[in-house]
Amino acid sequence: MRVLQILHTDELGGVKTLADMIAEDLGRRGVTVDTVLLFDRPDLGKAEKIKAAIAMARRLARDDHDAIFTYQATACILAGLFGRKLRIVHQTCTPGETQALVRLADRLVGTAGRYSVNVANTAFTLQEFKSYPAGYRRDMRLIEHGLDAPRALSGREAARRRFGLPEGAPLILNVGRMTAQKNQSVLIEALPAVPGATLAIAGHGGDAEMLTALAQRYGVADRLRLLGGVAPADVADLYAATDLFAFPSVWETFGLAAVEAAMSGAPIVASDIPVLREVLASKEPAPPVAFAPPHDVAAWRLALARALDDSPSADRRAAFADEVSRRYARERMSAQYMELLDGRDLPAPPW
Repeated sequence: MRVLQILHTDELGGVKTLADMIAEDLGRRGVTVDTVLLFDRPDLGKAEKIKAAIAMARRLARDDHDAIFTYQATACILAGLFGRKLRIVHQTCTPGETQALVRLADRLVGTAGRYSVNVANTAFTLQEFKSYPAGYRRDMRLIEHGLDAPRALSGREAARRRFGLPEGAPLILNVGRMTAQKNQSVLIEALPAVPGATLAIAGHGGDAEMLTALAQRYGVADRLRLLGGVAPADVADLYAATDLFAFPSVWETFGLAAVEAAMSGAPIVASDIPVLREVLASKEPAPPVAFAPPHDVAAWRLALARALDDSPSADRRAAFADEVSRRYARERMSAQYMELLDGRDLPAPPW
């Protein structure tokens, strides 16, 4: 069995983490996974992207892999149009946040039955497509992300020294691309309300200059650390080194970093959006999670200050970490993909 995985670029992020895990897990089951990039760098111009898409379409038309996995809209559409065998596509963006022309193309290709399996990674994401035509929804399946619980290799103090973070001050951590979607600006605007705390952001992206200027405007530039892209193993050390994980995204289809932080045992303040309410839900009476509306700076100021002042007990954090780790076990996810490759279907959603 041979699988072709198509990623848009090689940037670090949730999509690459998912693709790497799937490739590793299927490989252990005897599946050969070849991963290719649609765009060889993230800053391609429009003409270069069109040229790259045409080249991928030609490749797919003659490709002899047994299955194709795609994770982002353009690659999904190309696989649907030109792929010849099992085509497993992933909805890693909500319809409302997808460019209109791309959204229309995806809707038409999916409704025409050109996706063998159309994967949503949360119940929330699945419901975002409930108004789509029946032909589109017929091939949709729910496969929730599976993750390994992060395992820190360095102690708290060693990790802080390595990243140039103050060893004695409260540390607020955010992991995510520096983009409007991730909404890190609300953390900077809230930072004056938590004096002495340092905010560290681990992720690449085009908003670094804007965030730095915003920190200067609010007088907290000396308490902001932009760490850039960080390898997964190092992110695990950061989770262990932080006092509070903050995740103010405007939208997500899953929220991988928030779930990883929960698995690590870090207390969390997250955006009060449906998908994060779903993935950070708990049966425990008082989980170490608080929610604040994405753009409500006053609410973030209050939530961050309260979370740092009243840190949950180690037992509460450990119980929540275990609950989330069991719910999003990596082995469960991998087994579902293997079922699809073996020709077995997964239960259809109860639309």
